Amino acid sequence: MNADVKSVFSLYRTCLRQIRRLPTEYLRQFFRLRVGDDARAVLDPRRKHLQLTKINRIKKDLRKLHAANEGIAKCFDYVLDTAYGRRGPLRWEILDPLRSEPGAPPPPRIIPAVESSRPPVYSREMKTLLMSDASRMTKTYSPAVLAHPPNLPARADPKSPEAPALGPFSKRREVNLRWRFFQRELQRTRLPLQVVVEESATSGVSRKTDMDALAQVGVRPVGLQHSGVFEEIEALAAPPNKLRRSADRASAGSTKFPATSFDSHLPDRFLRRRFQQLLTRIPTLVYKPQRQTPTGTKPSKFEVMLSPNAAKRRAPAHRIAGEADLAWIRRAHAEQGRGSKKG
Repeated sequence: MNADVKSVFSLYRTCLRQIRRLPTEYLRQFFRLRVGDDARAVLDPRRKHLQLTKINRIKKDLRKLHAANEGIAKCFDYVLDTAYGRRGPLRWEILDPLRSEPGAPPPPRIIPAVESSRPPVYSREMKTLLMSDASRMTKTYSPAVLAHPPNLPARADPKSPEAPALGPFSKRREVNLRWRFFQRELQRTRLPLQVVVEESATSGVSRKTDMDALAQVGVRPVGLQHSGVFEEIEALAAPPNKLRRSADRASAGSTKFPATSFDSHLPDRFLRRRFQQLLTRIPTLVYKPQRQTPTGTKPSKFEVMLSPNAAKRRAPAHRIAGEADLAWIRRAHAEQGRGSKKG
């Protein structure tokens, strides 16, 4: 065994020691597989072109895992984001199916003779995510903006007043600008881990995530559908009083709840806060089928929500200035003005 192979095995064993310290079984399994795949790629002679990239990624993961196990919040969030598809390869695996609309005909070509000039397709799920505050890192967009992106000049529309005055817009540039906007906004969108089917029932509202429920309403699964991963995150983020109520219901045999305890040397409060913050970055995509109401028939639609266990976004409190406060503010401004004139 040469020195290079020994160093790879030594690095791999060091990673495993850090992985064993992670607080949940899912995190331990995810990084065990991730680091193992990278180590095998380094040792594979047929993939020599990837060896340096994989070695650097293993070293980076080791630094992040070590810092996360030391209780550094930023690095722990990095570990969670990687494991739950907020970044990295898993994010793109979740995103890839949402870039198309099953059964829909392809959009017409912008350049008639060029097959690759078709504009991007916004699926129903992606349109909902782009138009919701809960799933956007930046501003939201309306359907009209998605049809005519803001980076596209007005004269790209032949019916606009600018088109006759400035001449026709380049079709090749239009294709590039549409795709550039599409790719950029996908990177600024938070993706769900599953779709929830919400239906009205006599006893209330039923929420289902199993494959049969999705097949009945004609909705495709997303991400880690019906794997129990999202439910585990919610349970781990639940406040202690909710955990006690859940335990009481589970002991009564009414509901089956996922395990909610941490197996970690880090404080439970720190870990619970990290998972609550993670839930703010994982939107829930809810599908409501067509339903009859007293006012008529409501069409089916998607909605985006955040888990009730997600960390609350609290703005800083501002006290309203009273008459006395305003008088002091006016006096301060007046004295400042007199001082500047003397100077």
